[in-house]
Amino acid sequence: MSEKQIDLSIIVIALNVKELVEECFTAVINSTDNLNKEIIYVDNGSKDSNVRLVKEKFPEVIIIESPVNLGFSRANNLGYTKAQGKYVLLLNSDAFINQETLQKTYDFMEQNSDCGVLGCRLVGRDGQLQPSARYFPTPWRIFLENIGKTNPKISFLKGVDNMQQDHNHIIECDWVPGCYLLTRKKIIDEMGFLLRHELFFSYDDADFCLRVKKQGWKVIFYPEEIIHLGGGSTKKFAKLAEKNRLKMVTYNLEAGYIYFRHNYNLFYVLSHYLFIVFLASIRNLKNILLFKKNFNTQASWGYIVMATSILLKTRFGKKPIH
Repeated sequence: MSEKQIDLSIIVIALNVKELVEECFTAVINSTDNLNKEIIYVDNGSKDSNVRLVKEKFPEVIIIESPVNLGFSRANNLGYTKAQGKYVLLLNSDAFINQETLQKTYDFMEQNSDCGVLGCRLVGRDGQLQPSARYFPTPWRIFLENIGKTNPKISFLKGVDNMQQDHNHIIECDWVPGCYLLTRKKIIDEMGFLLRHELFFSYDDADFCLRVKKQGWKVIFYPEEIIHLGGGSTKKFAKLAEKNRLKMVTYNLEAGYIYFRHNYNLFYVLSHYLFIVFLASIRNLKNILLFKKNFNTQASWGYIVMATSILLKTRFGKKPIH
């Protein structure tokens, strides 16, 4: 007699955030769904007894330990090697579902055969809406977001996000954040891989949704609310985020170049770089002319140096450096 088919594989990645892991897994265990599911936890080189906590409190969880930080994409790809479900859910350790979330989103996918990826409405603990139904990033859209001059009603001023649209209804969009990203296992298998391994951190979810849409599937925003901390909702994680800020900036620059080179062409990479240099230069000159007291000249111009260095090290987006 064959074992019952697994409906849903949930992959969770974490690094040194055992408090969040406990809250995340507790929410999953308390789900009122009728699904046969498995939880796959990839520990990304934690030093704060994450694994011991999971073994003691959640013995049903499949644990994969990495001795080093693999980054988001590679860690999820490692977790995917154990996935057996009809559907695969990428769930951040700082994203906390409601009791009905899994069943509702699973049922939607079952009832809408053209839906390839589903994401939910993300809010902070304070109820503040976060970007949830997004437009694909382009050098121009990223530039618009950075200068705060977006207007979704004017096509050439449309940025990456439109926070004014109605997030209480189902929306077909370009991409959804990877903190709650539900997809079909058959899509991943047909494409040959889950997340692009060259993307150490950032742009991985946009890249995945772009590849899925190129296969003819829809990406859907579903108005089921999920609490997402985003790394800065407590003093501890705010300090951690600030400590790793430079690393995050480096990862983001690297990922942007790689995303544009793999999905578009060299022109997009160079455009992205030139917008970065232009915006940074304007801000630096503005601070100098206004005699800003706290203006750190070396650090500000250093950002341009960093962007240039990473551009060259990645060979204009052709290869990763992490």
